[in-house]
Amino acid sequence: MMGDISIAKGHFPQMVYRGGEKQLWNPVLKKALKNRPEERVRLRVIEYLLQESVWSRHRISTEIPVEFKKDETPIRADILCYTQDFKPEILIECKAENIPIGDKVGEQIARYNTKINAPYLLMTNGVSDYWYQIEDGKINRLDQLPEIVQSETKPNDRHYQYWSQRGFTGEKAHPLLRKWIVQVLNTLWFEGQEMKHNIHYLTFKNSPLDLSLDHYYAVFQLSQDPSEKLALTTLATPYGGTRLIAIVNRQGENKGIIDINCDLLASGTHPNATIYSAQGSENYDAMNHLSLDFQEFDERQLAELPYDLLHWFRETAAVS
Repeated sequence: MMGDISIAKGHFPQMVYRGGEKQLWNPVLKKALKNRPEERVRLRVIEYLLQESVWSRHRISTEIPVEFKKDETPIRADILCYTQDFKPEILIECKAENIPIGDKVGEQIARYNTKINAPYLLMTNGVSDYWYQIEDGKINRLDQLPEIVQSETKPNDRHYQYWSQRGFTGEKAHPLLRKWIVQVLNTLWFEGQEMKHNIHYLTFKNSPLDLSLDHYYAVFQLSQDPSEKLALTTLATPYGGTRLIAIVNRQGENKGIIDINCDLLASGTHPNATIYSAQGSENYDAMNHLSLDFQEFDERQLAELPYDLLHWFRETAAVS
């Protein structure tokens, strides 16, 4: 069973810090939640509904209790979208990205819908979507996105606040950095297809930094060696700053991290970067190794940035 590309593609959940811990923000419930894989997918779907289909958050519910037997704890459905007169319209079941959508998931959502009676069903893992419509008691597989959720806006022109709310840049970023990093993020995550990177949410058990590295990364294979990869992202810190993070991986093992304090870099303060490797850690001025111009965005600089970072790491950490 093959699914369509998910509506969640190109969307990211909102992030907040609570007690120094990175958590997810549910814009429907307006509360922070644990950062779990299935929750990220659910919130990415909600982001599409709010950002592209312009579905009102007042007509979206999450964790809907579904009761089958009075003596049992209610089972909870992931997302339910309502019509303007608050009748069930779309029932959505979300799984983590590494969970395939199969018959078991289909049986699950069909069972839920015996109680909810929504005319549209969506099963998704944030990678592939499976849409169905129920008409005259028959379940029909849809070969295109239902008109009720088709995109009404373009997602590739997002402003500074958008990226700040999703943990890609700090709310107190240096003024010189703001316009430049928005252009970088819009290009990296939406327009930079020629850069040939994949997007993954990466998690790390241990980090030498003073903040969690768990986040969405653009993962590049930059050399002829398929075992060598570089993951690149920007991160908001708990204190409102912005970091550029590059992680070098060879044969499935992380060999080192380049951590650049973008605010220090934009203000001309140095040192502004630290490289962590098997040799330990050392501070640097990133401007001596990277060609970045915060005054004017140049897409060529962004295209070259992963290569420059990998060369800098190899040169510094003596990784063969």
